[in-house]
Amino acid sequence: MAEVDRPQVVLVTRCLVQNTDAELLLVQRSLNDSHNPTMWEFPGGKLDTGQDLTEALEREVMEETGLLVEATSGLVFAESYVIDTGKYKGLPYVALFGLARVIGGDLQLSHEHDAYEWASSHQALDYELTPESRKALKALAGTALKNS
Repeated sequence: MAEVDRPQVVLVTRCLVQNTDAELLLVQRSLNDSHNPTMWEFPGGKLDTGQDLTEALEREVMEETGLLVEATSGLVFAESYVIDTGKYKGLPYVALFGLARVIGGDLQLSHEHDAYEWASSHQALDYELTPESRKALKALAGTALKNS
């Protein structure tokens, strides 16, 4: 049987981080970012080799915000498309969103983001969110966020 050539995939985890007031953490992409500059999103990033999804989610939140989080549910929303520009052009992009709560740390943004805000799920919809963050928020606002 012939071996099938499978495409590489850009696999990303994003985290809807909730504080004790059930507000969500939004981070604003840097003005200098080549993709979606100044748009708001949920913290996250690409998986490292050999890392499972929950580990990646928790690691990315720590790297981008300085916050230690604990996942409160499995990954609960997925968005995918084929990348049409840049160094990953032609590759499938898959973003997996999970929910977590803050358990420690002090909020300090990495160089990837210029600002942060805590907002209710309703207020968050007023921000200029990245398309996948907006879709995830709309999908989760009525169910998983209330139950976590």
